[in-house]
Amino acid sequence: MALKTGRKAPDFTLTSHEGEKISLRGYRGRNVVLATFPLAWTPV
Repeated sequence: MALKTGRKAPDFTLTSHEGEKISLRGYRGRNVVLATFPLAWTPV
């Protein structure tokens, strides 16, 4: 889903590399940068 600049992202929940559930809802009102990358031991 594409969002236009300045629009609020919909709430979603992801699993961190440590298995913890992280929800965007917990960061409302803050600047957030999302970065994804393969873990060092996974094939690319």
